[in-house]
Amino acid sequence: MESYDRIKCNIFITMLIAMTLDSFLVQMGKRLATIREDSGLKQIPFAEMLEVSQSGYNSYERGLREIPVRVLRLLYTKLNVNPVWMMTGEGNPYNRDDLDLFQSVVRLVDQYISREGCSVEPERREKLIRFLIEYARQHGEFNAEIAEKYLRSAL
Repeated sequence: MESYDRIKCNIFITMLIAMTLDSFLVQMGKRLATIREDSGLKQIPFAEMLEVSQSGYNSYERGLREIPVRVLRLLYTKLNVNPVWMMTGEGNPYNRDDLDLFQSVVRLVDQYISREGCSVEPERREKLIRFLIEYARQHGEFNAEIAEKYLRSAL
């Protein structure tokens, strides 16, 4: 009887691992679809950019096949996709160099303040900069339009 219970337990563990892997692949596929949609490309041109067939790409996006490391590397080099986000969903979808982000935010904040003739205390300016940097990190994007929107409402 003990051997039967052990076999049942092993089957259960195997099924659990298979379900977890399926869920992992589906979630990665959803993240891949998000990146493709962000790029504005349909599946065929996106697959060509990643140097895979459309049917192969489709199987990645649907979570039927594991995304090869080569494809993850191309996502990183061509689209600046964060490989940790691709695998886990944690962090930002796109890599942003912190120094570039900081410089971009400071430049846009200072340009807005100068153009609008606002008088902003240094502490307030620093808080605005920190807020916009955090926004960019959370949303994976930052541009002049976003900065303008938030600065207009804050000042």
